[in-house]
Amino acid sequence: MIDLIKKYSLLLIIGIALSRIVAGIILNTFPDLLTSELPDGGTSTLSGGYLSAGFEYIINIVFIILLAKDMKTEKINSPLILIMTFFSAFIGILIFLLSVASNKINRTKIELNE
Repeated sequence: MIDLIKKYSLLLIIGIALSRIVAGIILNTFPDLLTSELPDGGTSTLSGGYLSAGFEYIINIVFIILLAKDMKTEKINSPLILIMTFFSAFIGILIFLLSVASNKINRTKIELNE
């Protein structure tokens, strides 16, 4: 359990930092990437947060793959966790870790009752 907490907390930090660093590098390389010209001659510019959020969703897909593998090893079958992970990696991982802890507690109770 501690190994899973260490693994996913480190991956969450790396994922958030990576998405913001990549978005910053792209915006520094192509400063007009999120700028569009309006029909009346003005310009509209989106903030870098949109690009960063897009990269976070891509990283969340990687988290889904990792969680699916760990869910098989922990014998947890919950597609809802994977769906929640797509929208928020933190929430999905938190629910996964709580499920693992609950399963381990239930297994311990069953073993003690036998």
